[in-house]
Amino acid sequence: MKKSILEIYALAVCFVALLCFVIALGIGVYDLIQITNPEFTLNAYEYERHQSNEAFRGVPGRVALGRFAPGIPVEPTQRPEEEVTQQREESYQSALRSEGRRGMQSLIRIAIILVIDVLVFVPHWLWIRRTRVASMAS
Repeated sequence: MKKSILEIYALAVCFVALLCFVIALGIGVYDLIQITNPEFTLNAYEYERHQSNEAFRGVPGRVALGRFAPGIPVEPTQRPEEEVTQQREESYQSALRSEGRRGMQSLIRIAIILVIDVLVFVPHWLWIRRTRVASMAS
């Protein structure tokens, strides 16, 4: 059975759409994990930084958020341990909310990609099915 150029095109589109669907599905599953368990998907730096007050304070030369602050010397402060613990826990909760939000944003992006993928795949797949049925009837 010889295939026309249009059939090859439609099959190629279906193949590529299916690949995109599988990849997007994998990313979507990770996004769901990120939303439901942000502590698991939190990057290693943020996770380690919030495990102790010493790690949260960081090394001299860094600001409280752990980013370098060129030209701004950070002097060691003698804040009470309870205050540092409270700030660390608040920062950790903020990092978890941020991780969950990133997961939700990515999941919405993936949902849009999946909708477009279905809109591309279905018409080509239906066209191929009709073409094959018509060619078998002839």
